[in-house]
Formats: sequence, structure tokens, C-alpha cells
Amino acid sequence: MQKLFSSQALLWAGRGFWAVADQALFAGTNFLVSILLARWLEPAAYGAFATAYAVFLLLGTLHTALWTEPMLVYGSGRFREVFGGYQRVLLGYHWRFGALIGLMFLLLGVGFWTFGGREMGFSFLGLAVAAPAVLYLWLVRRGAYVHLNPRLAALGGGLYLSLFLGLAGFLFRAQLLNEATAFLAMALASALAAEAIRWRLRERAPTQVGPSEVWALHWGYGRWALLAGAFSWVPGNIYYLLLPTFHGLEAAAQFKALMNLLMPILHFNGALGSLLVPGMVRAKTGDDLKRFAKLSLLVFLALALGYWIVLTALGRELMEWLYEGKYGQASVWLPWLGVLPLFASVVLVAGSVLRALEKPQAVAAAYGLMAGFAATVGVALVRVHGLGGAVQALLLTNAFAAFAFWRLAKGKG
Repeated sequence: MQKLFSSQALLWAGRGFWAVADQALFAGTNFLVSILLARWLEPAAYGAFATAYAVFLLLGTLHTALWTEPMLVYGSGRFREVFGGYQRVLLGYHWRFGALIGLMFLLLGVGFWTFGGREMGFSFLGLAVAAPAVLYLWLVRRGAYVHLNPRLAALGGGLYLSLFLGLAGFLFRAQLLNEATAFLAMALASALAAEAIRWRLRERAPTQVGPSEVWALHWGYGRWALLAGAFSWVPGNIYYLLLPTFHGLEAAAQFKALMNLLMPILHFNGALGSLLVPGMVRAKTGDDLKRFAKLSLLVFLALALGYWIVLTALGRELMEWLYEGKYGQASVWLPWLGVLPLFASVVLVAGSVLRALEKPQAVAAAYGLMAGFAATVGVALVRVHGLGGAVQALLLTNAFAAFAFWRLAKGKG
């Protein structure tokens, strides 16, 4: 019996290692891509890339809410024995959605190009190809988790990293890298990595699942996650739309260059945060849940505080080194922006409490308040103060969110 428990512990420890490795690979790829494109592209082109990608992320929240999150639940339970057929139904819906957003981005690209927005036109034309492929990888990668095989997802992440960096490096050396070809490289790397994962997960005997049943289940499960996801997009991404509108694409590039330096701590906390909800579910009784939440918050705040100290001390040097002097003038805002992970830690822990208590409506409501604040105060500050206004608005929005989430969690807990 002891050997059985020992082997199971080792098995789950291994799965945990590969799950963390998978998150690290995908987060690391996004970080490296953002840094390298900031170095290699002109500021206007990089600003256009950042703006188009922010729009893509809004549609990505819809896709995740209606496809990926429900799949993790129903693929592991109701459709476990017929996962191949279930996944084919999901992929059928995915490619219809992908064709729709591809057409939308194509029309946007042609529209911007026609009216003189060359950089934005290039970006949306590239995104018309990249968006369906990237979302395909997101969906297939999570399918490996349904099979309790995060190692396969991590290997897919490693393949994506190698392919994308190799393609981007080739395009740069050939002097062909721009905002459109960067998205095309992303599309090819995503499609090949996704196909590699799917090939390893191929079913031995074909199975059939009713599409109407799948859609009804996914819509019933995902509608609140969809609402929360759409609201949560606004505070972090609206500035990539506001800055080009009022101050040009170069301002969006500066903002993205600053945000890149926060990505390591935000991704790291996000990876750790994925462990919070299961732990809180097990500690659902009042006092145990409060102790778990307070201890978790202290850990995340300590990490965020340490990161803020590093950014304050070395931020200018990091900006100069990472971007080869391109965005050094924006580094004055790093000590201010470094406070953001402190507020984000409160939102992460309090949001996990609400999810553990099965209160998705409260999460959606809190994100709705956050979105409303960003869409009003944020617009005014960005219009008047530009990049500094975006930083101020982001901090004020997240401070407001931290207060709202904590009050809601305290009231429900």
C-alpha cells in the first residue's frame, strides 16, 4: 500500500513539474517574442503589432470561455471515453469561428490600408492568418491536460518556441521581418506545434458525439466566464487602442515595452495562482479558507514587493539593455508601474476565493466595475497625459479592483 501511494505521489509530482514547465515555456515564448520584436521592429510597427494583438486577445477570451474552459471539465468527465469525437466537434466549431474572425481581421486590414494606416493594415492582415492558428494551438494544448499529459503540452510549447524564434530570426536576417510577417511566423509555428500534439493524442477508434449537446453544455458553462473574460480584457488592453488613437502608434509601443518588464512576475504569479482554487476548495470552511487566503496573499505580496524593488533599482538599465536604447525615455514610469503586481496579487487571491465559493457572478461583477472604471477614468487620463496617463489609469484601475475584489471576497467568505 505504501508503495502504491509513493508511486502515485511521484506520478502527480511529475505531472505538476510538466504543467509548470508548460506554463513557463508559453509565458517565456511570449516574453521573448515581445522583447525581440521590440528590438527588431520600428516603434510604429511594434505599436501596430501590440495594438492588433490586444484586439486578438479580446477574441481569445471569448474562445477560451466557450471552448477551452468547458473542455477541461466535460472532456475529463462526461466525454472522457469519447474524447476524440468530442474534440472533433469542438474543432469544427473552432474553425468556423476562426474563419469568421479571419475574415473580420482581413476586412480591418484592407480598411486601414485603404485609408493610409499602413502599419495597422499590415498587422491585421497578418493576424487574419495567425488568429485561427494560435487559437487552435491553445485548444489542442489544453486537450493534453484532459488526458493528464502535461508533458505533451510542454513538448508542444518547446516546439512552438523553437519554431517561432527560428522563423522570426530567419525573417530578420533576410530583412523580411515586419508586423505582418511576425504574425505569419506565429501562425506557422502554432499550426505545426498543434498538429504535433494532436498526432500524439490521435484516437485508436473513431467515436461520435452530438454537436448540439456539446454546444448546449459549453454555452451553459461558459457564459459567465465569457462575460468575466470580456470585462477583464478592458483594464489591461484598452490602452493599446487609446494610445494610438490620441498619441500615435509609438506611444503604444512605449507602453508595450514597459509592460513587457512586468510579464515575468505576472506570469509567474498566474502559474502559482492556478493552484489556489483547488487548495481553497479543499479548505472551504470559513476559518481554514481565511487562513489559506491570507497566507497566499502574503506570499504573492512578498514576491511582488521584491520585484518592485528590482525594477526601481535597475529598471533604466534593463530597458537600455533589452531594447538597445530604443525606449529608454519611457523608463521613468517603471517605478510607478512596478506597483501594479501588488494590486494584481490582491485581485488574484480574492478572485480565487470567489471562484472556490462558486460565485462566478461576483467575479464577473467585479471585472465589470473594473472595466467601467478603465473605460471612463482611463480614457480621460490617456487623452490628456498620454503614456503617463495610461500608467496612472492602469494603477488606479487595479487599485480600485483590488478594493472591490477584496470586499466581495470578504462578504462571501
